[in-house]
Amino acid sequence: MKFAIFGFIFLVSIAATCALYGWLESSVNMIEGLRQFFRPGAGTIVFSPILLLFIGLGLGVFVGGSLLAAIAATTVGGVVLRSCALTIPKSFARFFVIVAIIAQFVFILFAIEENAPFLLDRPRLHPNRYLAAFVAGANAALNYPWPHSLPRLEQFEESFAVANS
Repeated sequence: MKFAIFGFIFLVSIAATCALYGWLESSVNMIEGLRQFFRPGAGTIVFSPILLLFIGLGLGVFVGGSLLAAIAATTVGGVVLRSCALTIPKSFARFFVIVAIIAQFVFILFAIEENAPFLLDRPRLHPNRYLAAFVAGANAALNYPWPHSLPRLEQFEESFAVANS
């Protein structure tokens, strides 16, 4: 059951990353374009704060949207775990999170290299694929429940005992 729940969270995280990938790629394009302001002969850097705001907006939509989807999946998974009175050892959660982050990075990197059609709303100009995959992997690290955030077994037993009394 715990594999199914963590697998569900993993799939939701990948689906959200793919659905919002256009925002990430546009933001990475703007980050790479930020260098143009500081080259010799650049006319003005008046518009760099506006560009920074758009970069923040793009990354915020990408991170926030996929985080909301992962939070919803984690909440559903937590409800299922509590209803079945199952616990998850921290070692399992730690191992799964690390493997899931690496797997999501590799999956997005291969999808970028193959120009996969499920990466939605890609701009015509593609940025550095390693930078985009790194940001997607870092976002994956935010999406998964880390072992230190999992409640201890005693907390489950106490809440379960209170609910049954």
